[in-house]
Amino acid sequence: MAAQLVAALLALASLGVSSEPTDCKELVKPLVLDSHSPIYGKWVYHVGTWDEPGLKTDLSTVNSSWVELSSSSDSGVMTIYWADRLNDDKCLQGLANATISGMTSHTNFNINGHSSYHDGKYYETCADCLLSEDYTLLPDGKTKGRYFFLFTRTGTLDASELETFKQQAKCLNFLPEYHFGGTDLCADDRETASPVVENTEKEPTEAEPPAK
Repeated sequence: MAAQLVAALLALASLGVSSEPTDCKELVKPLVLDSHSPIYGKWVYHVGTWDEPGLKTDLSTVNSSWVELSSSSDSGVMTIYWADRLNDDKCLQGLANATISGMTSHTNFNINGHSSYHDGKYYETCADCLLSEDYTLLPDGKTKGRYFFLFTRTGTLDASELETFKQQAKCLNFLPEYHFGGTDLCADDRETASPVVENTEKEPTEAEPPAK
Protein backbone atom coordinates (compact mmCIF):
# COMPACT_ATOMS: atom_id res chain seq x y z
CA MET A 1 0.00 0.00 0.00
CA ALA A 2 2.80 2.41 0.94
CA ALA A 3 4.55 1.73 -2.37
CA GLN A 4 1.34 2.42 -4.30
CA LEU A 5 0.85 5.69 -2.41
CA VAL A 6 4.40 6.83 -3.24
CA ALA A 7 3.89 5.93 -6.89
CA ALA A 8 0.64 7.90 -6.99
CA LEU A 9 2.29 10.95 -5.43
CA LEU A 10 5.17 10.78 -7.90
CA ALA A 11 2.71 10.59 -10.78
CA LEU A 12 0.87 13.68 -9.56
CA ALA A 13 4.14 15.53 -9.12
CA SER A 14 5.22 14.68 -12.66
CA LEU A 15 1.92 16.02 -13.99
CA GLY A 16 2.44 19.26 -12.10
CA VAL A 17 5.94 19.68 -13.48
CA SER A 18 4.88 18.98 -17.05
CA SER A 19 2.14 21.61 -16.82
CA GLU A 20 4.57 24.36 -15.82
CA PRO A 21 5.83 26.71 -18.59
CA THR A 22 9.44 25.49 -18.79
CA ASP A 23 10.03 25.90 -22.54
CA CYS A 24 12.04 29.11 -22.76
CA LYS A 25 11.60 29.37 -26.53
CA GLU A 26 7.85 29.61 -26.00
CA LEU A 27 8.12 31.85 -22.94
CA VAL A 28 10.57 34.40 -24.30
CA LYS A 29 9.61 35.64 -27.76
CA PRO A 30 11.05 38.98 -28.94
CA LEU A 31 8.56 41.59 -30.09
CA VAL A 32 9.18 43.44 -33.34
CA LEU A 33 8.72 47.20 -32.94
CA ASP A 34 6.71 48.93 -35.67
CA SER A 35 4.01 51.55 -36.12
CA HIS A 36 1.34 49.03 -35.15
CA SER A 37 3.13 47.74 -32.08
CA PRO A 38 0.99 47.09 -28.98
CA ILE A 39 3.61 48.74 -26.78
CA TYR A 40 2.28 52.27 -27.36
CA GLY A 41 0.25 54.02 -24.68
CA LYS A 42 0.58 54.59 -20.94
CA TRP A 43 2.02 51.87 -18.70
CA VAL A 44 2.41 51.53 -14.92
CA TYR A 45 5.47 49.74 -13.54
CA HIS A 46 4.55 46.58 -11.59
CA VAL A 47 7.67 44.47 -11.01
CA GLY A 48 11.31 44.33 -11.99
CA THR A 49 14.44 42.26 -11.46
CA TRP A 50 18.15 42.53 -12.35
CA ASP A 51 21.22 40.44 -13.15
CA GLU A 52 23.88 42.38 -11.21
CA PRO A 53 23.52 42.96 -7.43
CA GLY A 54 24.65 46.58 -7.75
CA LEU A 55 21.59 47.45 -9.84
CA LYS A 56 19.26 46.61 -6.97
CA THR A 57 20.25 49.77 -5.10
CA ASP A 58 19.35 52.02 -8.02
CA LEU A 59 15.95 50.42 -8.57
CA SER A 60 15.06 50.36 -4.87
CA THR A 61 15.08 54.18 -4.80
CA VAL A 62 11.97 54.19 -7.01
CA ASN A 63 8.62 53.93 -5.23
CA SER A 64 6.42 54.05 -8.32
CA SER A 65 6.83 54.70 -12.02
CA TRP A 66 4.90 55.09 -15.25
CA VAL A 67 5.82 55.61 -18.88
CA GLU A 68 3.96 56.67 -21.99
CA LEU A 69 5.27 55.37 -25.31
CA SER A 70 4.19 56.86 -28.61
CA SER A 71 5.22 56.69 -32.24
CA SER A 72 6.59 59.71 -34.06
CA SER A 73 6.63 61.01 -37.61
CA ASP A 74 9.96 59.20 -37.98
CA SER A 75 9.32 55.45 -38.15
CA GLY A 76 12.73 54.84 -36.57
CA VAL A 77 12.02 56.92 -33.46
CA MET A 78 9.76 56.28 -30.45
CA THR A 79 8.88 58.98 -27.92
CA ILE A 80 9.08 58.10 -24.21
CA TYR A 81 7.55 60.25 -21.47
CA TRP A 82 8.45 58.92 -18.01
CA ALA A 83 7.62 59.79 -14.40
CA ASP A 84 9.24 58.29 -11.29
CA ARG A 85 8.22 58.86 -7.68
CA LEU A 86 11.26 58.36 -5.45
CA ASN A 87 11.24 57.09 -1.87
CA ASP A 88 11.65 60.66 -0.59
CA ASP A 89 8.32 61.44 -2.35
CA LYS A 90 10.09 63.55 -4.97
CA CYS A 91 8.79 63.22 -8.52
CA LEU A 92 11.10 63.18 -11.52
CA GLN A 93 9.77 63.16 -15.07
CA GLY A 94 10.90 63.96 -18.55
CA LEU A 95 10.87 63.22 -22.25
CA ALA A 96 13.27 61.10 -24.29
CA ASN A 97 13.48 59.71 -27.81
CA ALA A 98 14.33 56.07 -28.47
CA THR A 99 15.95 55.04 -31.74
CA ILE A 100 14.36 51.82 -32.97
CA SER A 101 16.08 49.15 -35.03
CA GLY A 102 14.16 45.92 -35.54
CA MET A 103 13.62 44.43 -32.08
CA THR A 104 15.89 46.78 -30.13
CA SER A 105 15.81 50.42 -29.02
CA HIS A 106 18.49 52.86 -27.86
CA THR A 107 17.59 55.70 -25.50
CA ASN A 108 19.46 58.55 -23.84
CA PHE A 109 17.69 59.78 -20.72
CA ASN A 110 18.64 63.12 -19.19
CA ILE A 111 17.95 62.99 -15.45
CA ASN A 112 18.87 66.03 -13.37
CA GLY A 113 21.49 67.00 -15.91
CA HIS A 114 23.05 63.52 -16.07
CA SER A 115 22.86 61.30 -19.16
CA SER A 116 21.81 57.68 -18.78
CA TYR A 117 22.13 55.35 -21.79
CA HIS A 118 19.95 52.29 -22.30
CA ASP A 119 19.47 49.59 -24.91
CA GLY A 120 16.14 47.82 -24.75
CA LYS A 121 14.30 44.78 -26.02
CA TYR A 122 10.60 44.01 -25.78
CA TYR A 123 8.97 40.58 -25.51
CA GLU A 124 5.57 39.08 -26.09
CA THR A 125 3.60 38.99 -22.85
CA CYS A 126 0.10 38.95 -21.36
CA ALA A 127 -2.70 41.15 -22.65
CA ASP A 128 -2.43 44.73 -21.37
CA CYS A 129 1.17 44.08 -20.31
CA LEU A 130 4.52 45.48 -21.42
CA LEU A 131 7.62 43.31 -20.94
CA SER A 132 11.05 44.84 -21.50
CA GLU A 133 14.70 43.98 -21.02
CA ASP A 134 16.88 47.01 -20.31
CA TYR A 135 20.66 47.10 -20.78
CA THR A 136 22.13 49.94 -18.69
CA LEU A 137 25.24 51.28 -20.41
CA LEU A 138 28.30 53.05 -19.01
CA PRO A 139 29.69 56.16 -20.77
CA ASP A 140 32.29 53.99 -22.53
CA GLY A 141 29.55 51.80 -24.00
CA LYS A 142 30.13 48.81 -21.74
CA THR A 143 27.16 47.17 -20.07
CA LYS A 144 26.60 47.92 -16.39
CA GLY A 145 23.96 45.22 -16.19
CA ARG A 146 20.41 44.35 -17.17
CA TYR A 147 16.95 45.00 -15.79
CA PHE A 148 13.78 43.08 -16.63
CA PHE A 149 10.58 45.09 -16.25
CA LEU A 150 6.89 44.24 -16.39
CA PHE A 151 4.42 47.11 -16.81
CA THR A 152 0.63 46.87 -17.00
CA ARG A 153 -2.10 49.26 -18.07
CA THR A 154 -3.50 49.45 -14.53
CA GLY A 155 -0.50 48.58 -12.36
CA THR A 156 -2.16 45.35 -11.18
CA LEU A 157 -1.32 41.79 -12.23
CA ASP A 158 -2.82 38.34 -11.76
CA ALA A 159 -0.81 35.92 -9.63
CA SER A 160 -0.50 33.47 -12.53
CA GLU A 161 0.96 36.18 -14.78
CA LEU A 162 3.47 37.09 -12.07
CA GLU A 163 4.63 33.46 -11.97
CA THR A 164 5.03 33.53 -15.76
CA PHE A 165 7.16 36.68 -15.43
CA LYS A 166 9.39 34.90 -12.91
CA GLN A 167 9.79 31.97 -15.31
CA GLN A 168 10.69 34.36 -18.13
CA ALA A 169 13.24 36.10 -15.90
CA LYS A 170 14.77 32.73 -15.09
CA CYS A 171 15.05 31.90 -18.78
CA LEU A 172 17.01 35.13 -19.34
CA ASN A 173 19.31 34.45 -16.36
CA PHE A 174 18.08 37.18 -14.04
CA LEU A 175 18.43 36.92 -10.28
CA PRO A 176 15.44 35.50 -8.33
CA GLU A 177 14.90 38.84 -6.54
CA TYR A 178 12.12 41.29 -7.29
CA HIS A 179 11.21 44.92 -6.75
CA PHE A 180 7.52 45.87 -6.87
CA GLY A 181 6.20 49.29 -7.80
CA GLY A 182 3.70 51.23 -5.70
CA THR A 183 0.40 52.75 -6.78
CA ASP A 184 1.04 56.35 -5.65
CA LEU A 185 1.94 57.70 -9.07
CA CYS A 186 3.32 61.08 -10.02
CA ALA A 187 0.85 63.43 -11.68
CA ASP A 188 1.53 64.22 -15.31
CA ASP A 189 3.17 67.66 -15.42
CA ARG A 190 1.91 68.10 -18.96
CA GLU A 191 -1.68 67.99 -17.69
CA THR A 192 -1.22 70.09 -14.54
CA ALA A 193 0.63 72.94 -16.26
CA SER A 194 -1.52 76.08 -16.17
CA PRO A 195 -2.38 77.36 -19.66
CA VAL A 196 -1.56 80.96 -20.51
CA VAL A 197 -4.75 83.01 -20.48
CA GLU A 198 -4.87 85.79 -23.03
CA ASN A 199 -6.07 89.13 -21.70
CA THR A 200 -8.87 90.22 -24.02
CA GLU A 201 -9.92 93.28 -22.02
CA LYS A 202 -9.32 96.59 -23.76
CA GLU A 203 -7.25 99.19 -22.06
CA PRO A 204 -9.33 102.27 -21.22
CA THR A 205 -8.61 105.18 -23.54
CA GLU A 206 -10.07 107.84 -21.31
CA ALA A 207 -11.70 108.14 -17.96
CA GLU A 208 -15.33 107.17 -17.89
CA PRO A 209 -17.68 109.90 -16.72
CA PRO A 210 -19.25 109.30 -13.34
CA ALA A 211 -22.70 107.82 -13.40
CA LYS A 212 -25.51 110.24 -12.81
